[in-house]
Amino acid sequence: MRILVIEDEKSLAGLMEQTLRQHGYAAQVVHTLAEARHALAQPFDAVISDRRLPDGDGLDLVKELRAAGNGVPILMLTALGLPKDRVTGLEAGADDYLGKPFSLFELMARVKALLRRTAGAKGLQLEAGNVVLDTLHDTVKIGGKPALFGKREVVLLRHLLQRAGEVVGKDVLEQALYGNSNKEDGSSDSRNALEVAVHRLRKLLESHHATLEIITVRGVGYLADEIKT
Repeated sequence: MRILVIEDEKSLAGLMEQTLRQHGYAAQVVHTLAEARHALAQPFDAVISDRRLPDGDGLDLVKELRAAGNGVPILMLTALGLPKDRVTGLEAGADDYLGKPFSLFELMARVKALLRRTAGAKGLQLEAGNVVLDTLHDTVKIGGKPALFGKREVVLLRHLLQRAGEVVGKDVLEQALYGNSNKEDGSSDSRNALEVAVHRLRKLLESHHATLEIITVRGVGYLADEIKT
């Protein structure tokens, strides 16, 4: 699952990103509201946002998302921990509120509970061809039979199935898989990491006789589409 973290304290943001990734989530970190608005042009499964940000109040973003009909689950983080502050955040459209300082264990418990509560409303399954991805448990079935996929293959498959039949940009997929650790550094590993992940996913799909193919759109990205027979 893909989670956006909006936090201007870079050390804390790094800890949250690391913890989320250790639990199998694809985390993207931004430090301002402007960066968050740009990132939210792509879909996320949840948002974790601080309130006091360099360019405004995180609640303003919550209000904007809800006004636009975006129901993404939102967990607010803030040093403003008085009951009235929590009420204000919830009334603005946040789904949960966690005061600072907090433990990373509690953060993960809140995130998991939030995703469980909203999974039913969002739908549990993504499907194309004979491939079905359970988005709550991150499990894959092909032709009705369980198929063992690694975490990265599941993340990649999720993003492609969310926009099945459409091209998903390389930058979006790289961010989902590797986050800020995949910055361009000129090495062959950095340039080819996504291609290697796509190759592994294709092999898995082929070995399980999936009626789904991953198509390369050169210079742009990839798309998942049902194999036409």
